[in-house]
Amino acid sequence: MSEKSAVAGVSTQWPERLWVVRHGQSSGNVARDVAEAHGHALIDLEHRDADVPLSALGERQAHALGTWMSGLPQRERPTVVLCSPYVRARQTATAVVRALGHGDDMLSIDERLREKEFGVLDRYTTAGILATFPELAEQRKLVGKFYFRPPGGESWCDVIFRLRAVVGDLQRNHVGARVLIVGHQVIVNCFRYLAERMD
Repeated sequence: MSEKSAVAGVSTQWPERLWVVRHGQSSGNVARDVAEAHGHALIDLEHRDADVPLSALGERQAHALGTWMSGLPQRERPTVVLCSPYVRARQTATAVVRALGHGDDMLSIDERLREKEFGVLDRYTTAGILATFPELAEQRKLVGKFYFRPPGGESWCDVIFRLRAVVGDLQRNHVGARVLIVGHQVIVNCFRYLAERMD
């Protein structure tokens, strides 16, 4: 990351290496796919979003990530692991930390890495949003996915705003470290937006 940052003309005060990864497949991903395939309005989940665990495939993916990282030379492995507080992200990060032979003391939970808040649209499928909230679907189409903020939820810009503070912490507290961040799809995309200076 430091070489790339220097080339891009931004601060070279970065971790030596930065990985930003999404958690493994969750049971919520499986439930969403089933709901979408059957045209249901709602995703059938037994947990609130923060408590949704990994699926069996997600557990295998998390262990595969840990195996890959533990196979790196010692000088290239993560020295710091930052993680969303959501169960599926913590399970993924814990699998990596254990594969690296560390205890939970290597893992720092950071609520700024949590999933994007979906507000009133939480648990709705695309078909469910169109049927139940047609005005919001129209507004999202008008303003675009990046800027749209559902009632009680966040836009991508809101997520980027909280991640700017994480970037500041990386530049202050983890210069020269090898940092693994475990979050969610939107977190990965928004980190790319910041690190690669996208418009």
